[in-house]
Amino acid sequence: MAQTQQRKSRNRRNTGERRVTPIAMPTTPIGPMATIDEDRERNARWTVASAIVSGVILGVLGAMVGLALGLLAALVAGLVIGIGGGIVIHHRAPEVAVRAIGATPVAPGALPRVDTVLDGLSATFGVVIPSLAVLDDIVPNACIVATRTGSVIVVTTGLTESMTVVELEGVLAHLMAQQRLNAVGRGTTGAGIALLLGPLGRRGGIAHRLTGSGRLFRADAIAAVAVRYPLGLRDALNKMANGPLPQVGSLFISSRFHVLRWLFVDPSVALRSREDAFGDLDATSVRCAALEEW
Repeated sequence: MAQTQQRKSRNRRNTGERRVTPIAMPTTPIGPMATIDEDRERNARWTVASAIVSGVILGVLGAMVGLALGLLAALVAGLVIGIGGGIVIHHRAPEVAVRAIGATPVAPGALPRVDTVLDGLSATFGVVIPSLAVLDDIVPNACIVATRTGSVIVVTTGLTESMTVVELEGVLAHLMAQQRLNAVGRGTTGAGIALLLGPLGRRGGIAHRLTGSGRLFRADAIAAVAVRYPLGLRDALNKMANGPLPQVGSLFISSRFHVLRWLFVDPSVALRSREDAFGDLDATSVRCAALEEW
């Protein structure tokens, strides 16, 4: 019976079917769950708004260039470039972020511990089971990103080799909470836009604001009320904070990670000082301290 259920879950993931199982959370929203519907709507609106704003900016730039050929040419250029640019960025930005991470997709069953935990969490959160990909790196970390066919959870080999089952559940619950919050598309699109902005996207916390400031802290709170052992996530974050440093060639010391870091459960790799965490709810040390209260 259990094998049959697992095969059904994996089939849903492979086909990309958008089937949502009944959510096993409190029927009356309390605590962190109280505003989850508002958060979902806000995140959905952001992805649409980002395409509109990008299109307007590109349209204005196109119109300015077209002015050299006359007012009509400027109007046509502005409309064509604005509409086309907005559509392209809406679809292109997530692809840019996913490709920049550079993880390798894996088949169902390749990571049995992860598959087993995700099967249970998908019912708890009422979301479709994401596909899986692996990043070969000793740094324990994970993220969830949006693709055209659904969502993908990326885990490092350092994470799968170092976490206990309870800690792994905490990490995966955090990622599934992002999916429940409808925040995966917003985070991936925001990171992609920041990457497309080049050096500007790495300045002044722009990438953090685009991906959603406070998004990781919020996902922690949702995960903590959904799992059996809330301190498992705290223990996992502590293990990440005290884990091995990235080696040469690692994503986690590349210039890309300055933009992509807010997609990851531990965004503070190699940034462990108090100054780096000051005033930042998403910093790993701040979230560890908050989870101590659970």
